[in-house]
Amino acid sequence: MRKKILAIQMVIVFLFTSLPIAADDNLQDLRDQADAAHVAVEVTAYELDETRAAIDQILEELMELDAQLTDAIRDMLGIEYALETAQAALEQTEYNRIIAQEELVRQNEAVRARLRAKQERGSTGLLSVVLQATSLRDFLLRLEYVNDIARQDQEMMAQLEATEAWIASLQETQARQLNSVEYLLRRQQDYVHLLEDMEAEREAYFAALVEDEERLAAWLAFEIEQAALMEAIWQEAYDENQRRLEEERRERERREREEQIRNLANLNGILQWPVPSSGSVSSPFGYRIHPIRRTRAHHNGIDIRARSGANIVAAEGGRVIFSGWSGGYGNTVIIDHGGGLHTLYAHNSLNLVSVGDYVSRGDVIALIGSTGMSTGPHLHFEVRFNGQFQDPAPFLGI
Repeated sequence: MRKKILAIQMVIVFLFTSLPIAADDNLQDLRDQADAAHVAVEVTAYELDETRAAIDQILEELMELDAQLTDAIRDMLGIEYALETAQAALEQTEYNRIIAQEELVRQNEAVRARLRAKQERGSTGLLSVVLQATSLRDFLLRLEYVNDIARQDQEMMAQLEATEAWIASLQETQARQLNSVEYLLRRQQDYVHLLEDMEAEREAYFAALVEDEERLAAWLAFEIEQAALMEAIWQEAYDENQRRLEEERRERERREREEQIRNLANLNGILQWPVPSSGSVSSPFGYRIHPIRRTRAHHNGIDIRARSGANIVAAEGGRVIFSGWSGGYGNTVIIDHGGGLHTLYAHNSLNLVSVGDYVSRGDVIALIGSTGMSTGPHLHFEVRFNGQFQDPAPFLGI
């Protein structure tokens, strides 16, 4: 912190000693730089807020994607279970097929054996069986036996064909089911991979945003520090400039006071006596006991006793800047003679001029009266030079 203060002081010294003529311009430049630094802080703060809002949005999307991915994986597991069930059913069918195939082989062998036996015996073999009957009943029994053998052969062949057809149909059906489940599984796996890719993309974007947030936060802290430094530099420069201006003002006032003193010396006796009909001063300039309040107070002018209605004339030419009622002064006229010199005429019974009128030395401007805070007819006459009350006596040459 001490180093920063030292740096600020060095900048101020450079600006207001090496370039005193352009102090105001340099001060404005510093103000502009400080304002620019504050604007930069606002811009970066806005970017940081936007980045944080984007991070919040990405977090929401990630949470939604995570929920979707969880549901998709759960569905995929269900499909995998269905696939395993279908595969198990297919394996069971294959087992049944093997058993049936073995049975089919056995039946096939039986059929083949019977066929071979038929071939060996020929048709006469069966006929001889029938002809060897010893009675009609025996003949009928032997004939029935031959018919049963033929019927069994036909049934065996039909069963063989049915078994083959059933096995083929079952394998075809379960193969279709397996293919359908495998297709659903591939679709679900693709969907899961898509969600995983989207999640990975969002996570990468999220990581980039977090990195941007850290960078912007660090940069914002730096800009805030720079803005504070520029503000401190400007404030120090402003205070230094104000001190310089105050010193110049005091020096100017000192010179003006000296000039006023020199001018006052040249103003002795320049004003005309304002009440031509009377030369009596009833109360001089300075401290006195107030005639009404009965307290010690400063009398800012002189009182000239005169009869009511007597003329009051302008002590010097000038412009009327006030003509009207003024509290304890009563009816009052104030004339601006230029050069910082003003005269005031108070307690008048009637003002004869208006604001803006130009009067010449000796012109009648009002009549003697006793308006306002007054104990009798008289003129309260004041002289003001550069706003300061002056003793009218030297100006009147008395």
